[in-house]
Amino acid sequence: MTKIELNEFSILADEYILSGDHVSLDTLIKRFTEQDFNFSHPVHEAHYLYILGNCYSELYKTRKTEWYSEDLMKSVIFYRKALHALSKADWSELKDNIYLYKNLRSMIETNLANRLSSQGRALCCIPHYDKAISIDGNPVAIMAKADNELFLANSLYDNGHSEYHYFIAYELINKGIENIEQLYPEQRIPLQERGRLFEFKKWFENFFKTSDFDYFKEYIVKYTSKKQKLYFEWCAKNRLFLNDLNDVCDYPIVHQDIFALSSFVQLINTSLTLHEELAYHGNYDELKSDYCYARYLIYSSKNIPNNASHIYNSTYQKVEDMSYSIDNLKIAQYKSAFRTIYSLFDKIAYLISRFFDLNDLKHDKKISIDNLFRDFTSKNNEWRPHKKLKDSDNHFIHALFYILKDIRKVGNSDSVTKWLDPNAVAFAEIRNAMEHRSLKIVDDFGYELVTSWNTYSNTEFIKTKEKKNILSNEIRELELKLKQAINKNNPLVAKQLQKQIDNLNSTLTYLKSSIHEKEKLSSHSLLIPISQFESRLMQLIKLARNSIIYLSLAIYLEERRRPKEELCIITREVPLK
Repeated sequence: MTKIELNEFSILADEYILSGDHVSLDTLIKRFTEQDFNFSHPVHEAHYLYILGNCYSELYKTRKTEWYSEDLMKSVIFYRKALHALSKADWSELKDNIYLYKNLRSMIETNLANRLSSQGRALCCIPHYDKAISIDGNPVAIMAKADNELFLANSLYDNGHSEYHYFIAYELINKGIENIEQLYPEQRIPLQERGRLFEFKKWFENFFKTSDFDYFKEYIVKYTSKKQKLYFEWCAKNRLFLNDLNDVCDYPIVHQDIFALSSFVQLINTSLTLHEELAYHGNYDELKSDYCYARYLIYSSKNIPNNASHIYNSTYQKVEDMSYSIDNLKIAQYKSAFRTIYSLFDKIAYLISRFFDLNDLKHDKKISIDNLFRDFTSKNNEWRPHKKLKDSDNHFIHALFYILKDIRKVGNSDSVTKWLDPNAVAFAEIRNAMEHRSLKIVDDFGYELVTSWNTYSNTEFIKTKEKKNILSNEIRELELKLKQAINKNNPLVAKQLQKQIDNLNSTLTYLKSSIHEKEKLSSHSLLIPISQFESRLMQLIKLARNSIIYLSLAIYLEERRRPKEELCIITREVPLK
């Protein structure tokens, strides 16, 4: 795609979006997505993908008929693709256009965050708002993050945490007002007199002083050891505490996995034992424990040298299989962490299915994160949403559904984290290899050596397949000649032809065997460089962390809506050890 064609596409997209001509916009998208384009520069590719994201975002607003919208999903995918395209840009070529690059990156991050927020993912969107604001102080991102903070504050059961999110929103609004001149007139309305954010600012100033929140910065934690302090600081820096405050700060006050299930209002049922009454709370605690264990496994493993040996597997002599795979305590613990985190999603699905009474108890064994949102009792094998969730307006149930689409394929759609790095191995493929096949985590330099050798072996493999095809054609031609010789009653020629055919068939059998062996052994083990595995592991644990929080918020939202029948209910406080 040339720069002229890109500009034409951009102008038409803007024209249809501004005029509300969604029929023409849909036609435009189809025209520009039916073919693959080559781009002279990654920034041009990113701009093209960003425009597509904007187009699908606009169609989502217009054709929003259900919360599991494909338009919303596609807009996120194209923004992810755009960010990946930008990551390929050569900085040395961008010196003269650094402002344009940063401006584009900021807009992509902001729009991606907005669409994640539309998915109910009030935590997942925050890093993208933060990135946009850090790039160029984007006032659109500032306003959108303020709105998201207010939404989050109103979703929490802890008033103290809600007030801190109000404080963050207040600071963002002030920052937005300082930069209001950078906004278009229609964008300024929420920050102006009687505007939504301006009115919140007045309310906040009536009830709070900014000094009321100094406590959060000044809070002191008494650590039991230097090791504990370093671990807690690492968790806070990576936003891994089960604590919504960790999404907006990393002060020592967030060094707590504070999220739990709030107290329930329950029907009086004398047939329940005490632990049965608290089954959901105990289950949620189990999720937290597994999560915290996996988190610590990652932390305690990350600094183990790749070549460090350990007594656990020192009792046998290891095979040098030339894959340069790492086989020590670090990798064993990484794999354990991955397994534990991956299993959390199915456990979350089980708790949701039970709490929201989605399925008959007889279907317990079918419950998984894949099946949670699907009507698996339907005779039709196509993906259809569960009838009890189809019309749900619980934002955090929506968030869990879209996280499912991040980690696994749903129906015919691609998983979104594929576009964090299209070259990375999918989560589900890693898990499948780890549990059922063979997974080798390889030293980065060793992986380069293995893959560089692949170039030669793959070339040979292609040659082998070509030889097989040529031989198959030759045999077919000889078989026709043989048939003609037999028909003409020419036994001598027929005998010679049969001998040639037998020789070629023997060679063909060998070639087929070689191809089969290559296909069998090349797919036997999945090789992943350790840097990629560590990156995927951190992505997965952050998704799991957010999912555990969304689960609590989804249940709390449902509890607030539940009608209170005073004569037959009881409020039970959750006891703590």
